Amino acid sequence: MIEIQRGSVWRIPTVGRERTVLVIENNAVIRLHPGGIVCALVQEAEDARDTLVTVPIKRPVAGVVMAPDISGFRPERFEQGKLEGYLSSEDMERVDRAVRAVLDL
Repeated sequence: MIEIQRGSVWRIPTVGRERTVLVIENNAVIRLHPGGIVCALVQEAEDARDTLVTVPIKRPVAGVVMAPDISGFRPERFEQGKLEGYLSSEDMERVDRAVRAVLDL
């Protein structure tokens, strides 16, 4: 089995199309409860707005992390997908703030 980590960006197959996602789930939870991996959708775009709930990123893909668009994906999707790379710690902190705002945490 592949190792899926928080902060990793993947292209995974879904019903009808491929999606780019950012893993936002805690690494310990991923290991202890591997039934579904919690991710935020990344919309790939060259120019994206920075708002309270959207986080533009440049690497590992150019796009915007959509904090309101959170879903769980089975580990099998990642085995069929492609790891694009990892978000920087600064970008991940911005995503954390956006997710906390969306979920009122």
